[in-house]
Amino acid sequence: MKTLFFVLGLAEALISPTILSVKKSNMQPRQIFMHAEEKAAFAVVGCGMKGRGMGWFHALQLYQGICPSAELTDIVEPWFLGGGKDSLAGQTFAEEVVAEMPQVEFHASIEDLYKKSNSKAKIALIAGRTVDNPTLFRQAIQAGATHILLEKPGAPSVDELQAMANEAKEQNVAVYMGFIKNIASYVTDALQVAQANPGSKVQFISRNDYKREDLAECFSRNSEGLLKNMAIHELALAVQFFGMRADDIASVELEDPQGCECLTLGDHTDFSRLDFTLKNSKGTSVRITVDRCSGDGCAAVVSQGSSELYSCELVDEQKAKIVQRRMAEHPDWLSYLLTQELEYAQLKERCSHAALLDEYPQAVATIDIAIEALKLAEYLTPLLQAKLLNNKSEENIPAVV
Repeated sequence: MKTLFFVLGLAEALISPTILSVKKSNMQPRQIFMHAEEKAAFAVVGCGMKGRGMGWFHALQLYQGICPSAELTDIVEPWFLGGGKDSLAGQTFAEEVVAEMPQVEFHASIEDLYKKSNSKAKIALIAGRTVDNPTLFRQAIQAGATHILLEKPGAPSVDELQAMANEAKEQNVAVYMGFIKNIASYVTDALQVAQANPGSKVQFISRNDYKREDLAECFSRNSEGLLKNMAIHELALAVQFFGMRADDIASVELEDPQGCECLTLGDHTDFSRLDFTLKNSKGTSVRITVDRCSGDGCAAVVSQGSSELYSCELVDEQKAKIVQRRMAEHPDWLSYLLTQELEYAQLKERCSHAALLDEYPQAVATIDIAIEALKLAEYLTPLLQAKLLNNKSEENIPAVV
């Protein structure tokens, strides 16, 4: 019963003008969602285990009806329904995921999707491993997806993501990127404060709750690196709202030497924490602070000189009470699934609503923004590693040609 009330409450939170697509409808949002007959059909590709997989959490929200303009028709899980089907984890997947969603079609591979839906909007939500995403992306298009919601960073490299963008354009398939911070209220509010105060500085902060002793496993599992994984959200914000481009960076300044660390653990060299400011040729700047071992959360700060004009966490005081209750209900779930629960639902609702109207959802990152964010990550990774590993203090960084 508690879960039912939460689902209804979260769905009500989505009935808001903020989720409308770029083109305004003549109907009020509540009317649209409460009376919509057609729903966008979702196929989640790359589900993962209950309480841990990003794909699983997306599927759960869709199955529970939290997104009024969407319905879950299919789940594709290549490993737990394929090569790992007979493993203990595969058996657990069958019991905890397949059995819990009896109205959904499950597949080991991308084929015969959307058989239960006549919707004109068929969305493939791709949440597989980054290295697998390019193949899953192309297979989803071949299977009839009209739209794709692609989890960050989208692909392991700029070249691969650019090729995916080109193919989607050729096939007239719209691609939405799963950068939830681009639509989060703590970001939009910070941008409004900064715009109202010329000369102010914006800082985006991202924190994970890994223990130091778990960093080796973290580096291995997220082998694309911190800037392409954890910090890619903040780089996407820098691209979309501050006009940052890898070929237009005038300087990269380390803000706090104690807030930066690059380690080699096993076969992987990566950052445990970073704190730097990007400035482009137009003089626009943005500060990005990321730390893998300082607790789960993210925030935005706007300051002018020594005065702080705005500071807000994604999980503010009011939201924290809900998150604490949800964590108590599901202590075995990864915490970020619950701290960002509302934003995940809002993203899917924006995308499904816009897809039905054949429009692009407001403020949702495009694949071109994702490409530019990856370019920044590929530019910054060796540059910042050199700064930290060699203890250099370069002040002016030449732009990429």
